[in-house]
Amino acid sequence: MQKQPIGFMDSGVGGLTLLKEALKRLPNEDMVFIGDQARLPYGEKPAETVRKFAWQMTNFLRGQNIKALVVACNTATAAALPDLQAQLTIPVIGVIAPGSQAALATTRNRHVGVIATTGTINSGAYAYQLKALKPATHVTSLAAPTFVPMIEANQLSGETVQNTVDETLAPLSGTGIDTLILGCTHFPLLTAAIQKTVGPAVTLVDPAHAAVDSLIQALQDRNQLVADATAGQLHTYTTGSVTNFEAIARQWLAIPTLEAQQVIIKEEKNDGPNE
Repeated sequence: MQKQPIGFMDSGVGGLTLLKEALKRLPNEDMVFIGDQARLPYGEKPAETVRKFAWQMTNFLRGQNIKALVVACNTATAAALPDLQAQLTIPVIGVIAPGSQAALATTRNRHVGVIATTGTINSGAYAYQLKALKPATHVTSLAAPTFVPMIEANQLSGETVQNTVDETLAPLSGTGIDTLILGCTHFPLLTAAIQKTVGPAVTLVDPAHAAVDSLIQALQDRNQLVADATAGQLHTYTTGSVTNFEAIARQWLAIPTLEAQQVIIKEEKNDGPNE
């Protein structure tokens, strides 16, 4: 019997950080990933535009007969997750709630920092989630709009990258945070530079780990985890340059033979599910 794949969507390559965790922990599952590189960054776009894009990515993945959807993008999670969850019958996993729970389990002084795209920060989604779970939590949020374009250009290390990270995160200095949420799935690709800037006293939290926990739980609840030992298949798609996508995907996922396909996403009249 053919397996139903798990679908992953992101604005670009950042969601590969979450996909990597899923591949490690669910090696027998088929997976489909699409990065909307042609229209990134999502973080600087209006929430309604991001919601429309998220539905278009979702409808593409639904055409692959997915059994679960992972919104591997914080900006899209903030803009579209409640709508997706309300209108779809399959499990829909975002990254903000799992990331917040992981940060609260990590912090010692209840002062949590969040770095993310402008859209995610402006949505207030992390601050709302953190305080909803533990009202006494102090949250310091900071937009880092320069990070995504830098990562999409595969600029992940070196003096220029470190200087950019230092300059961007300077406002966090002296705030007293002991935990920092990497509130964009692109940002773990800059973990070394970010850790160097904030120092060893600050623990970085990558929501990908907790999001995969949520995914596994949702599949278990539906008895949809693959039981056989056959290795899963991975299919990757991008709306942008296949060459650029493959370069960073092969490097980050450690799959030197990975091949991606380009897809053209057609504009839809409605901003909801295609039946």
